Amino acid sequence: MAESLLGRARTFVREGRWGMVAVQGLMFLAVAATALLPSPGPEFPQSLWGSLVLVLLGSAGVLWTGRSLGGSLTPSPVPNGVGLVGSGLYRLVRHPMYTALVVICLGVAVGAGKWTCYLSVVALVVFFEIKTRAEERYLRVAYPGYGAYASRTGKFIPWLGRG
Repeated sequence: MAESLLGRARTFVREGRWGMVAVQGLMFLAVAATALLPSPGPEFPQSLWGSLVLVLLGSAGVLWTGRSLGGSLTPSPVPNGVGLVGSGLYRLVRHPMYTALVVICLGVAVGAGKWTCYLSVVALVVFFEIKTRAEERYLRVAYPGYGAYASRTGKFIPWLGRG
């Protein structure tokens, strides 16, 4: 009976983590769709240059964090056990990949100038906050030093959200 419950719990975690990955993909799709589709109501000023700067900055962040993570890289909130990374941008923030992805999406919104696109970016930020709460519970269990790392490192922005 206990083994059956443990097996069910593991299945739930596996399915839940990939469910979060699916939702994340849908959130990115929502940003793209709201940038391309007509938007009811007022629009914000558009900036091609501002958009390009943000997309390039975010892309550089994604590449840098991906390189820093190496084999630890996974879209799942459950660590893959390869190891905890505290170098590169991870010295400054605990979730620089998510920050970089938000910067890219903000660049899309700046280029589109549509309030619905900005709203999609805000929804993505809320989703990443929820995902990181789950992710950090797993990280604290998998890596005993994670609590100390979190207490001195900002969550998405340096010096902001330590804990």
